[in-house]
Amino acid sequence: MKLNGQQLLRATILLFFTIFIFRLHVTGDILKLINPKYETLSQMGASLFLLLFLVQMHRVFTFGAKIEHHHHDHDHHHDHGDQPMNLKKVFSYLVIVFPVATGMLLPLSSLDASIAKNKGATLSLTSQSQQEETLQGQLAETPTSNEAPPDLGQPAGDDNPIDPNVYQNKIPKTEYDQLRSDILKQAHIEMDETLFSTYYQEIMAHAEQLQGTKVTFSGFVYREEGFSQQQLVIGRFLITHCVADAGLIGFLTEFDQAGNIEDNTWLNVTGTIQLTNYQGAPIPIIKATEVETIKEPDQPYVYPINIEMVE
Repeated sequence: MKLNGQQLLRATILLFFTIFIFRLHVTGDILKLINPKYETLSQMGASLFLLLFLVQMHRVFTFGAKIEHHHHDHDHHHDHGDQPMNLKKVFSYLVIVFPVATGMLLPLSSLDASIAKNKGATLSLTSQSQQEETLQGQLAETPTSNEAPPDLGQPAGDDNPIDPNVYQNKIPKTEYDQLRSDILKQAHIEMDETLFSTYYQEIMAHAEQLQGTKVTFSGFVYREEGFSQQQLVIGRFLITHCVADAGLIGFLTEFDQAGNIEDNTWLNVTGTIQLTNYQGAPIPIIKATEVETIKEPDQPYVYPINIEMVE
């Protein structure tokens, strides 16, 4: 019996990938990387890594008969993990190890204003036609389910009860259509986490009709060149599939003390919807009447709503 070092290295890499993904689920950090509707798929991936690890462990120890078989019956151009280590193989292992090593050793941070700048987010991209096309393309249909959502507990340090729909983020089509209709009749729109993107879409699409309507929402501060001292954007990152496709959605907001607030500060704002021109396009602007500094939520991102198609 002989210990095969390369096969042990491969098994170790698979084990660390398994631990890394399961740890993301246990801590809840997985929601900073993917849309909650893909949690089950991610868990299946972690289980597959675990299965591959168990299979790989059978290859860590080789016996004399197996070694002889490899040398006589197989083409020596095929590497079964018993060939000498070389520079090419070392580089290949480093490429595989790098993502799991950085994921486990470096702290996971949330997307912020600097990322929005790097992505080239601009308010001009949130014009009515473009925003409707983008958000409508993100609406996904899910099967109808009458099951009650599980009790998912509450994140540490958050005094507010967590909305279980944040994880499922779905609504029957009849309720969704009614919600969109009701938004135009509300005297005070309160943009909660689950329906943030829907409220945003409707306000962008019907800003003229909603002029004078009171609105409350929260997000982080982001600025663009050309803003006045009284202007800033309060936005959230919308994740459709994973963090790689995250896009900033937010409102141009105006109040007297805006110039004293730093980028990435989280604010809860209440104000009224008005219209203004930005880069030649009419967009809504929030004239803030109440501004409160808050801490960054445990789950800072928002997700497109999934519509249940009732037969």
